Amino acid sequence: MVNAPGKMKGLCLTPMLCLLLAGCGAREKLPAQQPADFVRITTLAGFPELPRREIREKERVAALVAFVNSLPSKWSIPWYGPPVGRVYFEFVSARRTAGNFYVGPDFFGRDTDRHYSQDASREKIQELGKIAGVDIWGYVNGRSPGKPAQPEAAPVAPAARQPTRHP
Repeated sequence: MVNAPGKMKGLCLTPMLCLLLAGCGAREKLPAQQPADFVRITTLAGFPELPRREIREKERVAALVAFVNSLPSKWSIPWYGPPVGRVYFEFVSARRTAGNFYVGPDFFGRDTDRHYSQDASREKIQELGKIAGVDIWGYVNGRSPGKPAQPEAAPVAPAARQPTRHP
């Protein structure tokens, strides 16, 4: 029984290690996002609203559906629980929710029967923002109110001074 404390440590570490590994979970392929009539955009409570609340242009809606469906099948359920997005896209078809998608500072999320997420790069979040017509990257990272980037106006040259004539 001299070695009993070492065995106890091993017995305690084994369940904890199993829990941690179970949280990593296998990557899953989620059902494809179905076409939608329009997309409703909302933000996390307490955050300012985006300048755009709905997307109704058919081409833009189709591009959002294609974007979601183009993401790799690396969806998993984080061991620490579902992440909370800052921008939510609700796909609506025939007046019913046909799916959802959300974005955080470094992840994408989808809810089907559970809450799934995967890592998202700055480039992918910016790509999504271009499709949606808002600066999602800046918004989810607290750098902008979500307005699309505007090209800077060219500086206006001051008018040439004309001598003033007094009658």
